[in-house]
Amino acid sequence: MSSSEEEVDSSDSSQVFEYGSASGMPFGNISSVVEDINDGNDVVSGELDGNFNDADSEGILCGGFLYCVTVVIYIFYDDCKDEFFGFLNCGFLCVFKLCVDNISQTMEEDADGSKLYTPVVDESLRPKVGDFFETIDVAEKVFRKYAAAAGFDVRLSNKKTNKYGITTARFFVCNKEGNPTPKLYDSLNVKSGERRRRNSNLKRSGCLACMKVHYVKLRQRYEIYKFNEKHNHMLFSEQEMSLSRANRELSFGDQCNVFNACVSKVGISKSHRLRNISKGNAGLSGGTVRDYQNFKRDMVTFVGCKDAKMLINTMVSRQKCNPEFFFEFKCNEKELLAIFWADEIARMNYREFGDVVSFDATYRTQKHAMVFVPFIVVDNHKKSVVVGAALSRSESVVNFTWILKAFVKAHGSQPRLVVTDQCPAMKQAIPIALPNSIHRLCMWHIMKKIKSKVSTYLVKETNFVADIKKLVWNVRLEPEEFEVKWKELIDRYNLGGKKWFKKMFQIRRSWIPAYFKDTPMSGLMRTTSRSESINAFFNVFAAFWDDLVSFLRSFDIAIESQRNSHCIEEVKTKSTVPRMCSPSKLEIHASTVYTRKIFFEVQKELIKAVWFCGWDGISKVDGKHIYVVTHKNKSSEVVAKYTVVQDKSEMTVDCSCNLFVRMGILCRHALKVLLNDDLDCIPDKYILRRWRCDLIPPQWLPARVRYGEVDIEKERLMAKAFVIIDRMIGRVRNEKELLQNVVEKLNVMDEELEAVVPLKPRHERRKEVIQELVGVHKSDAFDILPPSGISNKGSGKGKRLKSVREREGEKAKKAKRLCRTCNDKVRHDSRNCPMRGM
Repeated sequence: MSSSEEEVDSSDSSQVFEYGSASGMPFGNISSVVEDINDGNDVVSGELDGNFNDADSEGILCGGFLYCVTVVIYIFYDDCKDEFFGFLNCGFLCVFKLCVDNISQTMEEDADGSKLYTPVVDESLRPKVGDFFETIDVAEKVFRKYAAAAGFDVRLSNKKTNKYGITTARFFVCNKEGNPTPKLYDSLNVKSGERRRRNSNLKRSGCLACMKVHYVKLRQRYEIYKFNEKHNHMLFSEQEMSLSRANRELSFGDQCNVFNACVSKVGISKSHRLRNISKGNAGLSGGTVRDYQNFKRDMVTFVGCKDAKMLINTMVSRQKCNPEFFFEFKCNEKELLAIFWADEIARMNYREFGDVVSFDATYRTQKHAMVFVPFIVVDNHKKSVVVGAALSRSESVVNFTWILKAFVKAHGSQPRLVVTDQCPAMKQAIPIALPNSIHRLCMWHIMKKIKSKVSTYLVKETNFVADIKKLVWNVRLEPEEFEVKWKELIDRYNLGGKKWFKKMFQIRRSWIPAYFKDTPMSGLMRTTSRSESINAFFNVFAAFWDDLVSFLRSFDIAIESQRNSHCIEEVKTKSTVPRMCSPSKLEIHASTVYTRKIFFEVQKELIKAVWFCGWDGISKVDGKHIYVVTHKNKSSEVVAKYTVVQDKSEMTVDCSCNLFVRMGILCRHALKVLLNDDLDCIPDKYILRRWRCDLIPPQWLPARVRYGEVDIEKERLMAKAFVIIDRMIGRVRNEKELLQNVVEKLNVMDEELEAVVPLKPRHERRKEVIQELVGVHKSDAFDILPPSGISNKGSGKGKRLKSVREREGEKAKKAKRLCRTCNDKVRHDSRNCPMRGM
């Protein structure tokens, strides 16, 4: 406090409170307090003049307010708070208290009229000329602690070293030290093609506040030989310090939050909001949205154009860690053309469920627009699982052939049945790479197009859609019956001239169930609809702006989610007992050998066998029993009859409906015969291995742990530390004293850890964190580039491809307009009205 402040008679302060008490009106702000001081301090001259005059008001408006507040508060608050807080309702005392808590600086003017601001801090924090430190780091820590209390940021300035590389002098300055470099730019006269400069604020103001230390040989320590605490700019208040450069540095938790948001397709702004809410105070967020965006930019820059090389390096590292991990890649002189990979669990899934495989190409999964091709099978819980994945530069026959050959090399065998959409390149590649596989088209893809191939009238006003679905999905029809009924349907709805229906009839052997109902597991032919579902599933995690490294990370997360679902189904199967619907021993046996999902399907067939199946004849030929089983509907009407042949000596039972061949479970007709024999269990030959429980062991570990890309013990300890701290806070959150005690102990522990593990420079810390999060090492040498110039279907348009039906649906939502020719609200005008010229 200055000498002029010390001369103020604090007893005069009572007049302020007497005025407040007499008027009965609390003071609204500091200005009103100052204006009502009869014997106050003159703001401009700094001397007592006995009256608050115009010069004082002008001084407050011109910037002397901080100085005035300092004088008023420190004189009056301490003298009067004890006397008046008890019984007077003086609102300005609360304002006084708030200002006392937030006082961070005093202001004065130098000889040339410039304003200088001196921070108000505890004397124990203020550095002093002549102080000694063991190391430069200790000196820096002291100055940064002082700066945090004072309200400014620190920048490391000049450094002097001797010939041995030992630092002999170090300058610590305010971050506003120095003057901005002048840049000539005329925003009113921008040349054609010149980049328009963005508006930016100047952060340097020529501040001279600093602390300088040098090495003293005699003491073998560093000494402060210069310290200037006066700044030429206003300092941060305590609340504003959260926006200082030092406090805006993202913590490891914030950086993990940004990374997790990126790989989960959560926007940076939303991630920042969630982080603020979780911390309970935006001032404690540890960074602004811009800081989050900058960290994301740094992660993208870290990978740069080396993502293809980093992807290959990651695959090589995983293969070294686990020889069961398989991958192959193909490139030309410099660019990646295609890559296929399958981990050990995917290969295990293929060995058990690889009889029917579906694959389909999807787009816009990464910024290079490479085609993503996941290979899908159906597991023992009837869930889609990935048994391999590929990225291809193009949808060409050559690339698809290479991918399929890599698939066979990875799994060692060809699938019995391959299901795809109507991609021409796939159609040509499959016979080359998979000559022993049966290629079928996905019915779901074809049936999805039906509504777009006929008029709206047929779709909405007739039973056409229901009739064609009933015909196409009828597995009981023979090929000859189907052909007759197809022609009847086409004639009935007058579709004989439609080229699409003619083409679908020509390729009927590739997609109609009647033509391959004897093919094992052909009931899974709708698997490509599962591919569509899997593509949508991957799109939840992958984004079209991802590089290849980020795409692999998103792929791993998606696969972990998929396998976690498998683990949940396994636990449900083990830990639950389904309710029995009959006293049959076959049902009890089925519940012990099948997974929950398959058991419920077998149980359904058992119930149908009891209530909806009957006998129409029994005979015996060549030692085999032949049963004619009726198939009834809910009205007890016989809708079909099937022949079941049973050989008791061989323990075989075959039904003409072929459900076991198509789906791998016994039909109701065969179960009717087994129930009649009062068997205790289903014969083993009719319990397919692919539907049994406990087939694939649950896999809980994520990919980065399995391949040693992260230290699992470290991850567990970090998670445990978070849990312990979270539990502590939850326990004492309503006990303020205990909470304060916890904070103090954590601060002590933090200081101890800081002495053991000193912080590295900021740029080194950020680089290490990015490398740890991304999971790859940056290499200066790279000989494989990502593909360029890709123009595949669905890429580079910013919008996904839409079907004709979807486009028509969007068009139907648009408002109609009045046609002046037909005088009706329609979707045309007079220029293209059908009635024009009539």
